[in-house]
Amino acid sequence: MLAVLLARPGEVVVGEVPEPEVGAGEVRIRVHGVGLCGSDLAVFRGKRVPPVYPWIMGHEAFGDIVEVGRGVDPARVGETVAIEPNVPCGTCEPCGRGWTSGCEGRGSLGMNRPGALGEQLVVPSSFAWPVEPRPAEDLVCIEPWTVAETAIRRLAGAAPTDALVMGAGAQGALVTLALQRRGVRVTVADLQEVRMAFLVERLGAIRLTPEDDARFDLIVDTTGAPDAISDAVRRSQVGATIIELGLDQRPFTLDAETVVRRQLSLRGSLTYDHPADFAWAIPLVTSGAVSPGRVISDEYPLVEAQRAFDACATSRGKTWIRVLPA
Repeated sequence: MLAVLLARPGEVVVGEVPEPEVGAGEVRIRVHGVGLCGSDLAVFRGKRVPPVYPWIMGHEAFGDIVEVGRGVDPARVGETVAIEPNVPCGTCEPCGRGWTSGCEGRGSLGMNRPGALGEQLVVPSSFAWPVEPRPAEDLVCIEPWTVAETAIRRLAGAAPTDALVMGAGAQGALVTLALQRRGVRVTVADLQEVRMAFLVERLGAIRLTPEDDARFDLIVDTTGAPDAISDAVRRSQVGATIIELGLDQRPFTLDAETVVRRQLSLRGSLTYDHPADFAWAIPLVTSGAVSPGRVISDEYPLVEAQRAFDACATSRGKTWIRVLPA
């Protein structure tokens, strides 16, 4: 089968690889499309080193089940499914407490397990979620939509009237949708004017201007950048909550006096917990209650994967690769 292979940092090729074998409790999926996100770019650029080179990347996938392994209902063949790409061990201490997002032995497509950017993919059957017919752009966004929806669901209490989203990339756009679904008026901040303009035009978000001194009860940072976190603290109201989604190893400065005097709550949110969060998020998409595909700005065919990765970081919205020709 054809797959996108990371040959070395910054270089991908499309080549032939063996078809994955289907084991007991697994399903084989003919992949239709795969979205790209910041984690994929980290692998692409060599900031996150894969187990081997060449390496199949990608994890935000959807497709059709074409084969089932022993113990899986044969009637599932033909189902269109969205892939939950993070498979927890189920036995570690976080898993035992229901926090599978913090699993100590998690297998993640495209990170420590071969990814989804190929013509076929094999996953445990319970991580292939049946979906109703929707535009491909919506289905390819289900996984990152679940990340955004989960982050907001983890808030204690009702959502505020106004919120600030730091970072107007794909995840920031989906967080904006998750907040707007709850009636929140969303302001966005980003260093790239083209991305802020996209969210203003496509989603009706409010652009944060340098002279704007507004403070917010809720701030969601999707960047992880130390300067963004400092700005989030500066723009917080007394009693505000700051949710951190960005993965960045650089330290940031936050003194105890500021936390106490502002009475801040700072919490991180990592992916989602199996199975509850996918079970919650998918019906919102398949019912038409939300259309996460609105955040997509760029589509590439499989053979143009290099161009897709090169352009992804500066695209106006989200980028995806169509694996199965339309």
